[in-house]
Amino acid sequence: MHEFNILMTFGAVSAVYLIVFFFLRSNVYEGSARKKVTFQFFIWPVILGLAACQTIQPPNPQNHTKTSQLYSGRILIQSEHENQTGDIELLLQDDGVRLRVLAPVIGSRIWELRANDSQILMYDFRDQSSSLHKNSMEIREEFLGVDVKLGEIQELLQQPTEVSFLEVVKRDEDQRAIKLVKRDSVLGDRLSIEINRWQEGEAGLFPQKMKLEDPFTGNKIILVFRSRQEIAGEPIVFEELPTLKPSS
Repeated sequence: MHEFNILMTFGAVSAVYLIVFFFLRSNVYEGSARKKVTFQFFIWPVILGLAACQTIQPPNPQNHTKTSQLYSGRILIQSEHENQTGDIELLLQDDGVRLRVLAPVIGSRIWELRANDSQILMYDFRDQSSSLHKNSMEIREEFLGVDVKLGEIQELLQQPTEVSFLEVVKRDEDQRAIKLVKRDSVLGDRLSIEINRWQEGEAGLFPQKMKLEDPFTGNKIILVFRSRQEIAGEPIVFEELPTLKPSS
């Protein structure tokens, strides 16, 4: 709309100058005075045209930065195979999620999980290995102990009153606590989720503590969040790092 207004203005000014030009061809001005006025009326459309060309620029797609949600806190993963704990950075974007687990205090990376709707990439910095997998229930349970998807985590972190894939079992309006279950028509409850309360952050409300548990195996993930920020996002890349040896 801004560019359209500029073009309309330039067109109107040009029309006025054409009228004045034909007027100048009459005998109102003579000699040097006529030449001077004619020059002034011709030079201004040129200046306006150059200014319009400088103003109208094609849109630059690089200026449209995506906003990402970055959560920090602690994680505890309890499964039949092992128990893991550490600090976390959980990055949520439209194109995927990145879960980075860090050693407490020193902050060195232990492992990192990147996922979207179709694939999961795991970096394990303990044995310098990496592996790329199809995003399936078996792989999610292997890495996280429970079957939880990216879209489910994103929906849960937006202070839901309703969740499309879950059934609300209990809600505490005072603390805004909520308990939900994911049910299967044949197998019954597949995933239990509890959020104890919501806290205020610089980017809005976010859970203080979230527990995801598999009722069959007892495997669980407990996330305790300290902060939530909105940052400029970058594409999540699903490539094995050159410095890591692919796992066998």
